[in-house]
Amino acid sequence: MVDQSTVTRRRFLTTGTVAAVGGIAGCSGVLESDAESEPPGDTETAAGSDYSGPLQVSGIERVDDGGGRTVRVAVTIENTGAEARQADLVVTLSHTEAEGSIDRDRPVLLAAGIEREVILSFRPQFFGEDGIDRPENGEFRFDGTFRNDEVREAYPGLVTPSEQAAIDGGSAWPGIAYDPGATAYNPGTEAPRSEPTAAWTESAVEYAFSESGPVVADGTVVAGRSVRALSVSDGGEQWVHEGPARTSPLAVGDGVVAFGTPEDVRALEAESGEVRWTVSSDGDIWHGAPTIADGRVYTTNGQLHAIDAAAGEVDWTADVGGPLAGPPPVSDGVVVAGGDPLRAIDAETGTVRWRVSGGEPVAAAAVAYDTVFALTSSQLIALDLAEGRIRWFAPGPFHGERIAVGNGSVYAQRANDYRTVSLDAANGTVEWVSGATDGVLGPPSVSDGVLVATSEQGTLYGLDTETGETLWSMSVPSGVPGSLSVADGVVYFNEPNGPLRALSVED
Repeated sequence: MVDQSTVTRRRFLTTGTVAAVGGIAGCSGVLESDAESEPPGDTETAAGSDYSGPLQVSGIERVDDGGGRTVRVAVTIENTGAEARQADLVVTLSHTEAEGSIDRDRPVLLAAGIEREVILSFRPQFFGEDGIDRPENGEFRFDGTFRNDEVREAYPGLVTPSEQAAIDGGSAWPGIAYDPGATAYNPGTEAPRSEPTAAWTESAVEYAFSESGPVVADGTVVAGRSVRALSVSDGGEQWVHEGPARTSPLAVGDGVVAFGTPEDVRALEAESGEVRWTVSSDGDIWHGAPTIADGRVYTTNGQLHAIDAAAGEVDWTADVGGPLAGPPPVSDGVVVAGGDPLRAIDAETGTVRWRVSGGEPVAAAAVAYDTVFALTSSQLIALDLAEGRIRWFAPGPFHGERIAVGNGSVYAQRANDYRTVSLDAANGTVEWVSGATDGVLGPPSVSDGVLVATSEQGTLYGLDTETGETLWSMSVPSGVPGSLSVADGVVYFNEPNGPLRALSVED
């Protein structure tokens, strides 16, 4: 995994005599300082670079000034060569009325023939006779170049998005991250595109904890600290489990509902709520979200366990280090687990197929399109599932919450302003950034066209997955810190003080 720590060499810009310079200058990456103007047009390759390889800076454009304190620049780069290359992009900021410059470094990986845009931010400080001050006139100048350019051997290629299959035609959401790959994307249904209303509520369903949420399968929604099964049609109770309160999220599949308690991890019969089997905790509370796939329950309590879903026998146990946010993704006989290093574990034997280590732990991961999408605080990385080789990486910073993968995109939350960002799953380029929200968002849940998420202030948002436009928002008085489920056009969530709600749009 590439260590993408952004290195900034700050050399204070020393101001001299300030002369009035108006407008946008030239075509060599020169942009005005703070004057109002039209956005710049086409730009040419920035001048002043000694680099002469196949990586090219084909345009530099200032995109905003961050309210006057931050200068943001979009750099268009391309690989004109025949092989994938990795290098450090170096962008230098200077000013026509100041001495010195500021460099920003950003590792980049480009497949052959690929062009992409990279956004860099500067917070320039100017030293003058009167202390720190920015000239009122003049222009910022930007220059781009590359260093440490090297061919990426055995590059696996970019991601090839493909159609994702819906579970039970879109009427189910069987795990808190939807499917075994933890994509949090239900392609068989669409969440409401306008503000929904309550189809029904059930106050008896107690809230569990912040990482949890309801699951839906076979016409039943299962939720609550004391696990309850309700009819999706009207919220009528089908059964309730009177055992110890659960300590992990739920998962349903292979005829069982699986979850952890202070005493054990257990499986209930999905139809009746009767206990099918338990596996003792041996003193460790089961807290990890389970994944049910291919006849096994994969769950963690400091280690990853593969448990036979029918008999409750532990097939294998593996040491995986730190936990991921959300359930361990499972796909094509591979279980992805661990924080640093990230591990791909053989689902049959529990042996490690590959591990990838970086400068920071992986917070969340999902598997789709034969690719592991791994989120750290500073970047989102796409790794081929077979061998763990990097396909692309995109810079953050990101909030360490679950991600979602669907519609050919990857959805995550930026850490600097907590807006949702959509990245092209094929190459990691930014497709859109949502509007402002009223706080940190919970994990996104995505359907065919609509993404839903909640804020820490108790606002539920519906975003268009193609544009990021806010389609609707609504206040939930007691907040919704847990995850949301979307099945058959209905959004399910559990409020902290009750009730369980099912939201839909009236026909």
